[in-house]
Amino acid sequence: MRDRHQHSACATPPVTHRPSAAAGLGLQQQHRPLQRTPSQSSVTSLSALNTGTHTPQLSRLGAGPAVAALTQTGQVRCLQTLSQKLADEQAGGRHDDRHSEAGEGAQESGSALALAVSEDYVFSGSQRGPIYVWNRETFLLEHVMHGHTAGCLALVLDDAHGILFSAGGDGKVRAWDVHTFQCLYVVHAGHNSGAILSLAYSRTRDALVLGCQNTSIQVFDVANRDAVCLEERVRMLAERRSYFFDELAAAGACVPTGRSASPADSAAEPVEAQYIICDEAITNLAHSGYVYALLLGGDNDELLVSAGGDGEIKLWQLSSAGVEEAQVLGRGTAADAYNAGDDDVCIHSLALDDGLLFAGLQSGGVEVWDIETAQPIRTLDGGSAANVLSLLIHDHRLYAGAADGTIHVWGTDLLPLGWITGGGNDPVLALAAASDDDLVISGMGDGDVAFWDISALVASASDTTATAVGAALMGLRIAQKEDGSERQSLRRRLRGRHMLHALEQWVQHKSVSGVPELQSECRRAARFLKDTMRQRGAADARLISSTATGNPLVYCRFDASDAAASAVPLAERPTVFVYGHYDVMPAGDEALWQSPPFELVGRDGYLYGRGVSDDKGPVLATLFAISDLAAAGELPMTVVFCIEGEEESGSHGLHETIEEHRELFGVPRLILLSLSYWLGESTPCLTYGMRGSIRANLRIESTRNADVHAGVWGGAVSEPLTCLSHILARLADPSGHVLVPGFHDAVRPVSDKEAAAMHDLVRWIADKEARAPLVANAALAPSGSDTAHDDLYNQLMQRWRLPTLTVHHMDVSTAAARSNATLVPAAAEASLSVRVVPDQPLEEIADKLRAHIEGAFAEIQAQRQQGPAAGRALLDDLRLHLDVTPNAHWWLADPDTPVYQAAANAIREEWAGDGEAAAPHVPLLIREGGSIPAVPWLESFFAPHAVAVNLPMGQSSDNAHLDNERISLNNLMRGRRIVERLIKDVARVL
Repeated sequence: MRDRHQHSACATPPVTHRPSAAAGLGLQQQHRPLQRTPSQSSVTSLSALNTGTHTPQLSRLGAGPAVAALTQTGQVRCLQTLSQKLADEQAGGRHDDRHSEAGEGAQESGSALALAVSEDYVFSGSQRGPIYVWNRETFLLEHVMHGHTAGCLALVLDDAHGILFSAGGDGKVRAWDVHTFQCLYVVHAGHNSGAILSLAYSRTRDALVLGCQNTSIQVFDVANRDAVCLEERVRMLAERRSYFFDELAAAGACVPTGRSASPADSAAEPVEAQYIICDEAITNLAHSGYVYALLLGGDNDELLVSAGGDGEIKLWQLSSAGVEEAQVLGRGTAADAYNAGDDDVCIHSLALDDGLLFAGLQSGGVEVWDIETAQPIRTLDGGSAANVLSLLIHDHRLYAGAADGTIHVWGTDLLPLGWITGGGNDPVLALAAASDDDLVISGMGDGDVAFWDISALVASASDTTATAVGAALMGLRIAQKEDGSERQSLRRRLRGRHMLHALEQWVQHKSVSGVPELQSECRRAARFLKDTMRQRGAADARLISSTATGNPLVYCRFDASDAAASAVPLAERPTVFVYGHYDVMPAGDEALWQSPPFELVGRDGYLYGRGVSDDKGPVLATLFAISDLAAAGELPMTVVFCIEGEEESGSHGLHETIEEHRELFGVPRLILLSLSYWLGESTPCLTYGMRGSIRANLRIESTRNADVHAGVWGGAVSEPLTCLSHILARLADPSGHVLVPGFHDAVRPVSDKEAAAMHDLVRWIADKEARAPLVANAALAPSGSDTAHDDLYNQLMQRWRLPTLTVHHMDVSTAAARSNATLVPAAAEASLSVRVVPDQPLEEIADKLRAHIEGAFAEIQAQRQQGPAAGRALLDDLRLHLDVTPNAHWWLADPDTPVYQAAANAIREEWAGDGEAAAPHVPLLIREGGSIPAVPWLESFFAPHAVAVNLPMGQSSDNAHLDNERISLNNLMRGRRIVERLIKDVARVL
């Protein structure tokens, strides 16, 4: 045996580290020299040996000058990047029984070594052994499957039976149910096999083929796995001992385990669920090196292709008795042409497409062979010498993942299309794709799993009919799905992809209101939304405005599917009124963002970017939900959209524009919006109340025109800042209780029913949402209560149910006065706000606040006349400038009304899950401490029948208005479906 890998002392075997050029992952660095020794002979084709012919020299096809990074040209974009490491951290803290296994043995997962894709899930095998299960639609972690005690090196899927096979560095193959994620049985490789580095599954023969570290190829007959009786399997298991690893350990080598094996590991499955590959099904010395790659081809999976560390590519005949060597491809001359005499280029990956065999080389190239004639055609050059660790054929295009972090792409004509890169240099260890999707998935050396949207590449690589062809092909893919649930799942993913593409384009518009320099961006954002509405089938879409300087409102209308309902004049027609906004807050300090704020970036199931949660994401989710209903002929009522562009700046012009265009909106019966957030992270909520707000600015200024020196003029001039401080001190006591006379008179008392409901809510939140910011921060400031429950109860009452007064900031007249501690400022000012609750009358509270401040100022003026510097001793006087503006009325809905019950049912049904009963507290009925001026005004303007429903889609950690704003993709998709359910149901109760 001439394998130089197996007996190198203290070298890390390829069980926990798939070969790569990265530090700590480099088998090629630690185990095999890059150059072949002179004593090693060339490998030639068996047919050439028989006929005396020679293998023709390969042509070498390089990248070419026109090839570029596809991620920079926009032809490929990263839809999501999922982190196995972050999944470990998140899973460790979950309380959901469905995820309980995920927290076992919490440790860093390491590299993503293998990938497989089922109808609903993506499976990633990790360096430590666990297999991560990701939802294909939401990109959320669904489960972590534990079993392998070393790296999971290969994954293959049996679609027909719903079984995932995983091969590990522990020398075992595990069979998993792809629906329950339970291990069905375990297959032990033959004696002294070491790690199972490659795996193939024959669907026609229902058999597994294993490529092993000890250079053997082994076959396991899945269909007849019980042919060996249980007693014999028990005896064989008892005798099983790995001399291969025992010898390595005795020699001081590192034994390849991903984590320490425990008694629980060996007894995880009962004996009757464990099988052994018998000696008769093992072909020893199949290669002179590790068997890194296997694939099956031919009409009945009778052709097996293998490649390994010896640089050989072998063809085998697969039968029920095992494998029989048929041919060795003659790589000698071909390899010489590519690698200057080095024909021992290690092969880590293989792919087969339409009679062409592709082999990924250690030296960076991809050899192309005609599998029928066993003749080499050419060598594809990706432009670097990085080891090609993974190959994928998707829609007849070749994708090659390399050790330098790039994925090179060749078209159907084998011409290079470019390369994909995520900006890092972690090796691409695995590639996968589903035949029904334009996504390529890569497993990386740092443990990330990246999803690459190649739909634009597919279109651009075709002719001018690409769009139509692409649509037809996608329709064909859907039609070919026999199972109804599979068709539904595919449609759901595809339509979700369309919404994300629209959101990606919309986020790029810096629609920050109140900034004159960005007003053109706001208008472009408005026009983009209007165009999207038209594309989605709106009967009318336009920009409307009643102000010359403000941003326009975006209006559209979707008519009811029933022709009779749509025939009613719009002014008399019952409608659903959707409110939202397209303007966003400034990004702030962009250095605090993990990605550019005006670029949509997907990470770990979340979408990041300014406005994704407030409010562009929810607006698009609602728009796509309504347009889907209209397209399906299931829209029961006419729906009108009113999306404003000044919400973050006070909704200037909103009232005037709606009043002027009143006839466009029909007779709204439901006002639907999504402008609030969950109380926690995992429990859906429904918002039924918000506080009102009053803004106030007061300025105390001296009749003198400038700051003066305190050492020269102190005592002879007025002190505006001191006067301001005295006024502010009279507004509230140290506990925060507002001191304005009559302020609390109209506050609605807390009823016993309300208090009981709040205590019930607090118990649920404290138990189920312990990691939510609200709960985690509840005990930061002691409130004097005996329990954390009381702390949380009191905090929610203060935030939702009781009025408050907040001083936001104080300032002085000049920059010099702010920085120079010797000056007496000529003026001082402060801004503050008041939050009002039911049943405080907004205007009356504003009047009381105004009178209180003016009275306090008058008292201070009187006291100044009676002090030591009374009368004319002071050289100046003080003036008060006060502006008190009622901003928003409080809003409180009745959650027991039919409309709210319909909304709650829609949420409950969506989040209940398949075959599960929804938790009794879903959704949580919550109130908000903030204010949305438009909501109570719209209800009042469209009275008496309009009812507002605030349907939150964002979580408490969405960071709206802050850096790294985000929204859960799962929440956005579910929010879209909740709107569909609600609109269908609400027509029955309105």
